[in-house]
Amino acid sequence: MENDFLEEITTYCAMAGISPSTLGVRAIGNSRFVDRLRRRVEKTQADVQRVRAYIAANPPPQERGAA
Repeated sequence: MENDFLEEITTYCAMAGISPSTLGVRAIGNSRFVDRLRRRVEKTQADVQRVRAYIAANPPPQERGAA
């Protein structure tokens, strides 16, 4: 979802001829909004990868009698 929003922002800024920081200032008064959003998305994706790696390396024990 956040990736779609970032793509929407990127497309809008390119079409409007403004930088993401300008959009942030004009829309919500925060020039760092888009940058922070990008970092959060990257962090979330990295966290998901770490959790998946842990799950893959540490499968749950098999129940006795399970087929």
